[in-house]
Amino acid sequence: MNTLRQWHYLTIGLYASFVAAVLFWPTIPLPAWPGDRVAWNMYATVHGVCAQIHNTTIAGYQLPLCARNTGIYGSMTLSMLILLALGRHRHSLYGSAWLLGALAFPTLILAVDGFNSLFKDLSWPYLYEPHNALRTLTGSFAGIAVAIFFVPTLNRVLRTNPVIQPVITRPRELLIWWGSAAVYTILVVWGPSVVYWPIAILSWIGIIGILLISNTFAVAVAAGYDQIRVKHLAELVKPFLVATIITAVELGVMSWLRFGFEHFSQ
Repeated sequence: MNTLRQWHYLTIGLYASFVAAVLFWPTIPLPAWPGDRVAWNMYATVHGVCAQIHNTTIAGYQLPLCARNTGIYGSMTLSMLILLALGRHRHSLYGSAWLLGALAFPTLILAVDGFNSLFKDLSWPYLYEPHNALRTLTGSFAGIAVAIFFVPTLNRVLRTNPVIQPVITRPRELLIWWGSAAVYTILVVWGPSVVYWPIAILSWIGIIGILLISNTFAVAVAAGYDQIRVKHLAELVKPFLVATIITAVELGVMSWLRFGFEHFSQ
């Protein structure tokens, strides 16, 4: 237990260092960046994994992620918090096929809207005029499906004592998810300045979190945790710490490569 506690302290120290870097790293915002150093550092951190082409602003301040990714990853994070609030973060079943289909259907709409936007960017024929509000809305609804898939999958594979219940059980619960996505979208598109940081942090944590969760899952399976299982997620601290380092390297290298490419292509 003492060894495990040391790993916990090491992880806390590592994350404190990351947070300090985001808050205090002495970078200089781009001349056109309508925000401060922290927002720019958040933008730069995910520059290699987010398109950041169709950007959106709240009260004149640009968000770290583009409109579609702000919708996807902010909504995903919010959905996971809702699962936690409902006490379903340990559930290992996905739910009935038709409920899952209803939740997953917006991903098809996301794909249509995404290709429509891409076709316009490429000067190809497109169906309708793309708009950041629609990008955010389709992303927000799709982000729910990501959360509903990830949570039960992790519990099924890595927990020895999951709750054998679906994460969504009744049709009216769809209103909770879709309502949260709609409100989130409204705040992103028309919200006052006070919601800037909550939305920026939710979406930024979401895009980094999905990469971190995926790496943790891969490291844990490679280390045999899918065979021994765990009772508490805190027991995954070792693969989590390794995955954190992998994720930090991935983010750093990809951002460096993209900034370098943009610099030399000017």
